[in-house]
Amino acid sequence: MAVPIASLTPLRFANGSASYTSPTGDQILGSVNGPVEVTRRDAQKPEEATLEIIVKPGVGGSGVGERYVEGIIRSVLSRVILMRDKTLARRAIVVTLVVVKNTIAEGRVDERGGSYLPILPSLLHTALLSLLSAAIPMSMIYTAVLVAVNPCSDLIPNPSPNAARSASSLHVLAFSSQGHLLLNESQGDFDLATWEKIHDLAETVCRGGTKMQLTTGGDVSMDDTDTPQSLEQFVRGIVEDKAREEFAWKLVAT
Repeated sequence: MAVPIASLTPLRFANGSASYTSPTGDQILGSVNGPVEVTRRDAQKPEEATLEIIVKPGVGGSGVGERYVEGIIRSVLSRVILMRDKTLARRAIVVTLVVVKNTIAEGRVDERGGSYLPILPSLLHTALLSLLSAAIPMSMIYTAVLVAVNPCSDLIPNPSPNAARSASSLHVLAFSSQGHLLLNESQGDFDLATWEKIHDLAETVCRGGTKMQLTTGGDVSMDDTDTPQSLEQFVRGIVEDKAREEFAWKLVAT
């Protein structure tokens, strides 16, 4: 199964940056500038940071889809960033995300009549890695995954573009490193029993644990063997590898 690819600090002049490629080939480039002066004085908050999210398509100008996901990303990040940290008061954190490649919408968040959900986990992961690169204080990290339910009621994590288009419902769930469900965005027809299976599968993909195997009809079985790397382990590994690279000289010296 394909795995995501990520790197930290690909940009030279941002306070923090990251590039992320999803298992299905979507590519996002993100940067963080902050803490910086708030550009609009009336937007300045006396005791906490101002968070600005900018999502840009790789082709053309921003549209409704870009504006909509900006609000979703802002709501997630405001729950993990220490907005009331004294070093951030009356300052701004600007997160810029560029959709370099979207396998469904050709460099945009979505296409007319399409869904914004397939690209949302990639945007969220790029924003998180960029914030970590910029050393913005956070209380926890998070991970997100797209799950599709096909007409046969099978659950498909990280579905291909064709599987996403033909799915009866699409779901994006994000979990914090403390086990909290931070985000639940769904589209399509489904029932509560299906959603509970989606929740369990998404939590396993994001946080690890018992491997969930999908069977015909959408039933889920448990298997403790051959557990794959979780997305949370992937994010931690990217940060650890970068820290090891940056401080290699110190490790050698000691």
